[in-house]
Amino acid sequence: MRLCSLTLLLFSLAVTCWASDAVGYLEPGRTIKVSSAEPGIVQEVFVTEGQKVHKNDILVRLDTRVLEQEAKIAAEEYVMLARRLEKLKKLTAKKFASEDELQRAESDLKITDLRRQRAEAQIERLTLRSPIDGLVTELRYDLAESVPGSNSHVATVVQLDPMRVQLTLPVAEAAQLKAGQNVELLFPDTGLKRPGVVDFVSPVSTAVVNTVRVRIIVPEPGNELPAGAKCTLISEISTPLTSTKP
Repeated sequence: MRLCSLTLLLFSLAVTCWASDAVGYLEPGRTIKVSSAEPGIVQEVFVTEGQKVHKNDILVRLDTRVLEQEAKIAAEEYVMLARRLEKLKKLTAKKFASEDELQRAESDLKITDLRRQRAEAQIERLTLRSPIDGLVTELRYDLAESVPGSNSHVATVVQLDPMRVQLTLPVAEAAQLKAGQNVELLFPDTGLKRPGVVDFVSPVSTAVVNTVRVRIIVPEPGNELPAGAKCTLISEISTPLTSTKP
């Protein structure tokens, strides 16, 4: 009798695998549309579509030639004014120059340096960089083309490691998942399986079909899994295989 009860208990704790009927598609981890803060003419294009880039790599630079000249002029003036300031300091120490002259010279030096910094900041605003490590998937403007206005979309960079999958699961299935949980994904077109990590389980279900949105992160998908690959969720849950009632 005791042996029979123990066997039933072990069966009740058995683990079974299930595959969700919900289908998702592999997406880039992030898709960023790089925009220009200023209008301008494309002066240089540093990348091509399909090229891998690192964070802060230059993608496109708009025409900055006038600003570059302004920065050089300010830098030359700064050197000249710095020399003048040093001479005034010596003259002031010997009472051959006034404190007012010295203060004006110091102000002129600071203002000139600020002009240089402003020109360099404007150059940087016209220099579009990749905000992430990723892949360039779109370039919307070529050399000498005009970027019409501020916040114009110039290029698109996507993150391919990690990638992500969005699934819409029945409430009962989604209830067994939580953020940080390890799961497994099946890619039926290739037969490949890849581990994933649950990133988000929506606390709100849809009113009509009673489903929940779940986002899963797929680290290091490799070249075997391109964006757009179809997948389903495989998981493991504890399911009673037989009743423990006598």
